[in-house]
Amino acid sequence: MGKINIMVVSQQLTPEELQSVKDLQSKYNQTVFEIGVAETQILTFEKQITKLRDDKAGLIKDLETIEQKEAALVATLQTVYGNGAINPETGEITTTQQ
Repeated sequence: MGKINIMVVSQQLTPEELQSVKDLQSKYNQTVFEIGVAETQILTFEKQITKLRDDKAGLIKDLETIEQKEAALVATLQTVYGNGAINPETGEITTTQQ
């Protein structure tokens, strides 16, 4: 086999071309960094959303318990006082008589 001669030629970019390459590299690096920041924020918000949903579920259970207690209290008060309206500020009961 014959010998292959390879000649390497080195050329220099113009200052403007070199600056363009550096500017693109800088923009690329900044964009990749900002994608990482955005992803971190998304993860943080997803955790907050999960916590808020869990909190909401607990509050809904609390509300159901309150409604059950209210229904029991209303039934007790109706047994004692009959059907009517209660003024929660004064405790006055206005009954409806038939």
